[in-house]
Amino acid sequence: MKLKFINYLFVLLLLFISCSDDDVVVNKEPLLGVYTISKSILTSDAVSQNGAASIASGTNITAAIVTAFLSEIDCSSSADKAIEVSENNKIYFICRLEGKQQEQGSWAINDARTEFTLTLLIQGNVVPLKLTGLQESSTKISGNVASIPVPPTLLASVNPLFAGVTDQAVPISIDIELERLN
Repeated sequence: MKLKFINYLFVLLLLFISCSDDDVVVNKEPLLGVYTISKSILTSDAVSQNGAASIASGTNITAAIVTAFLSEIDCSSSADKAIEVSENNKIYFICRLEGKQQEQGSWAINDARTEFTLTLLIQGNVVPLKLTGLQESSTKISGNVASIPVPPTLLASVNPLFAGVTDQAVPISIDIELERLN
């Protein structure tokens, strides 16, 4: 009888240990983190309304996109600038080494995890970026953003003819990659 009682206590002890708080798994959103824009490639020609300025599909416009988007935050070094995908569906632009952070918009992901939408405030305008064909990994997020309107000056660093374009916006489509920094 004592042996049965000891076995019973032993089983209860094992159950208690296996159900401790240390074993609780928290379902954390895998997209949360700090990113940089590591690649932006045009997937269709970018053309002014009158056709006077254009950039061919396949052109790498990463530097122009990084400069335009991350110009919203003032950091001591441009290499310090990053995008934080944060809890509560918030997007922050941050200066990583300075500890500076400013709320810049929001994010959402569809149930199928094929579309990741960032709604950002860029140069006083609300800019929705919907990444379709979403690819996620532990090191990056990538997808295609179709037909986003950008000011012609954003494209002038790639083709100087855009500096003289008077269009309010030029629609571009890009494959974009966000590389995780943390």
